[in-house]
Amino acid sequence: MGEDVLMALIEDLFKKRSSSLVLLGGNTGSGEHADAIYKKISDLAGGKNGKIGVITSANDPYDWDRKERGEFADDSDAKNSKMAANRYIKRFKQQGVKAEWIPIDLANKPLANAKDLAKRIDKGEFTGFFFGGGKQTYHLECLSSETNGVRIDSLVLKAIRTKFKEGKMMIAGTSAGAVIHSSDIMILGGKSNHAIIRGSHEEYKSGGSKLKYTRNEGFGFFDYGMIDSHFSQRGREGRIIRLASDTEMDMTYGIDEATALVVKKANERNARMEVVGLNGVQIFDLKEAKSKINKQGLWSIRNVKSTYLTDGDQYAPHKDKVTFSSNKKALLNREMYRGELRPSKDIFSARKGARNEFINTALNLVNTLRLKTASGFTRSKNIDYKVIFKQTKQTKAYYKQQNIKRDIAYTGLKINIRPKSK
Repeated sequence: MGEDVLMALIEDLFKKRSSSLVLLGGNTGSGEHADAIYKKISDLAGGKNGKIGVITSANDPYDWDRKERGEFADDSDAKNSKMAANRYIKRFKQQGVKAEWIPIDLANKPLANAKDLAKRIDKGEFTGFFFGGGKQTYHLECLSSETNGVRIDSLVLKAIRTKFKEGKMMIAGTSAGAVIHSSDIMILGGKSNHAIIRGSHEEYKSGGSKLKYTRNEGFGFFDYGMIDSHFSQRGREGRIIRLASDTEMDMTYGIDEATALVVKKANERNARMEVVGLNGVQIFDLKEAKSKINKQGLWSIRNVKSTYLTDGDQYAPHKDKVTFSSNKKALLNREMYRGELRPSKDIFSARKGARNEFINTALNLVNTLRLKTASGFTRSKNIDYKVIFKQTKQTKAYYKQQNIKRDIAYTGLKINIRPKSK
């Protein structure tokens, strides 16, 4: 072996490597923002020199769909595991990166323990993996098993984890495929209006109005707090604050649709996050928050710190430091509105035509001259709650003008939630 080749091998051996995460909020759609997200995933996986394994185990199996619906299972918009994978693979190929479907699903669970597949991962054939949306409990059932209450990785998941720890893996996922990477507490379902009244329940079941979660069963690649997806669009702010309060979690990250939270150096202590996409990421900090249950059994919380970051903004979790994009300007004294804001009557709305009520209230507050507070109410048949937004001396807001629309980001708003006074 020549000296130059030997030196190159030594340099490669000691070259600092780092793994990354790209967590999508779901419903990415198409357009420039979608291309930017998938380009980021592809670049972090090595671009034309990389290869992404696509895992759609959160979808209903193609085999079952084919048996039930025949040729309709092969429709390009079918929601089974194979057709979902085809759509993701098409996205990656458009970005110039190779991609392969790993056909693990509920009908093909043994593949998750296939030694030949695990060996391909060990040898470095794949530089990234993408986990599709669906139900995160399906991902768990396909890629891990439970023994005496402890989750055990399948051979495939174990191989992915090893490469991630070595700094040689990009991991991405959308919707359930993002939430599955939670550490400690993983949310499984629930609606905000129900959650803030009834609280949370440790229950291994997806969907419904009840706020449900599981503990220590997520894949654990995201170790910075609780994750939620489809966030502003489905009014999920109330449920994540209540769950964080109940489980004593300090930090939560709510990722909007058509948006990604990119985490570089995700296998190291000094990770850095960046927002890419059309909407934003809501970060709730509960370290200084105070909650209580009153004599009527009703929960309340105050002093939750709210930070909302949009495209190009960065966050360093180990320093709790926000860096707004260089193409944004400080909003102070450039506010667009004057006067008071009318309170929202459905602050956690997920109804079509009335979505984003929480974040719109917050953004309108920081975009109104000299206004310090705003509020909204829950939509409930029996017990009403009031959500109060407060600007403080620590509140900072930045914006980028886009025609008549402003792309606004902020940090340092305080959120209080309490039963409405009769």
